Amino acid sequence: MSHVLIQRLWSNGWLQGLLLIVAWLLLWCVGMLAEYAYHASVWFPPSGLTFAALLVVGFRSIPFLFVAAVISTFFTVALYDIDSSALDTLYAGAKFAIAHIVAYGIGASVLKYIADHEEHRLPIIIIGFLIIAAAISLLATALVLIALVTSELMPSSEAPDIWLAFWVGDMVALIVLAPLFASILLNSYPKPEFHITPLWFLEKQRSIRSFLYKLAINIAFITIVMLMTARIDTLESAFLAFFLVIPQMWLTFSESTFRTVASLAILSFLVVFWIYTLGLQEYAFIYQFAIAIIATTAYFGVAIPLLVMDNENLRQRVMSDSLTRAASRDFLIQQVELEIQRCLRGHRVMSLLVIDIDRFKDINDNFGHAAGDQALMQLSEVVKQVLRGTDVLARFGGDEFVALLPDTTQSQAYRIAERIQVKVKEIRINGEHSITASIGIAEFKPDDVFSSFFSRADQALYWAKDAGRDRIRAYE
Repeated sequence: MSHVLIQRLWSNGWLQGLLLIVAWLLLWCVGMLAEYAYHASVWFPPSGLTFAALLVVGFRSIPFLFVAAVISTFFTVALYDIDSSALDTLYAGAKFAIAHIVAYGIGASVLKYIADHEEHRLPIIIIGFLIIAAAISLLATALVLIALVTSELMPSSEAPDIWLAFWVGDMVALIVLAPLFASILLNSYPKPEFHITPLWFLEKQRSIRSFLYKLAINIAFITIVMLMTARIDTLESAFLAFFLVIPQMWLTFSESTFRTVASLAILSFLVVFWIYTLGLQEYAFIYQFAIAIIATTAYFGVAIPLLVMDNENLRQRVMSDSLTRAASRDFLIQQVELEIQRCLRGHRVMSLLVIDIDRFKDINDNFGHAAGDQALMQLSEVVKQVLRGTDVLARFGGDEFVALLPDTTQSQAYRIAERIQVKVKEIRINGEHSITASIGIAEFKPDDVFSSFFSRADQALYWAKDAGRDRIRAYE
């Protein structure tokens, strides 16, 4: 019976909600360990969980986040020994919850919008997230401080002194922990509202031993640095923490995205632990910025190579035809214009072929569009077999292809066109039906631009078609 009840609670989301409340409050307690100013700590881990929950779970998480925020307000009243009645504390907790949830809800909504409009590409999401984290944590700081002051849980005179530490603490936790919490929720929560490219989870992992080795180096580095700071007790020694960026970037560039995120969370927890254990609260602000900069650098280390890869893939898509793998029309025009400049400077020659499959519409009508696509792909392949490495074959539109032949006279282009026609006749549709092609040729003239150069070759193609098809004509 209890097993059935647990299953029902899980399927309804109530058990996950209770776990969310418990996790949020535990993270709140961890944040209090690193407190170094009134209402301000090195980081505020619940901000990362709130953002992740609103991003992945959505509006379903709001009641549970609200309850957790109200409960933490009662803890705050007890911790600071504030004179507040239960009703006033409840009212203050509600104001804090609304301020906290509204701010991070806006951030989560913006990131969802970016993801939806950028096809859930990880590099864009990472860069968008970093910008959002800085802006939304500042908004959360403003709203929460207003809630604390108006609820009389904080003197208004304290707000100007702690807002910066408050903001950086929220931002650090958001940057470092939100990706980790989001990945956990994405893998465990039914019907998540946010999707991210499979690269986040499914990218190839190196051996766990390699990751643990690099993580151990990072842990040893930050531990030694913080022990030195405790021993030397100077401001300069605390700044050594920034050098953690070197081993962390080694890990980032050689391990998966998820392992990078996990390592940042582990290291930030370790920094908080040593601040509390070694009594380094006076250097907490330095460690705040160190964590933020190291995490941001690591995320850019993940995003930039992937963004370069995305841009290269986009360039390939723009410069080539996806069906035939011939060059695109834009790429052809660009190359012709470059060759025109070479011809004008060096008194060189070039020719253009316009190739068109004869009665292509009949192929689609009689054998179907799949057969027509197959004919286009085969034509592209056989033409490439004839052309040289310096030539360019582009699909200009429909069943029309254009071949750019640098350093080629009209008579040389004619012989190339003859070889193309022979190859085209070897193509078989559905294994038995052959096809033919008509070809128009034009040689470059010094006063040509692309449009005039192409127009003459296209006119020659029209003559070839008009002469009965399966012909070659040159523009004289």
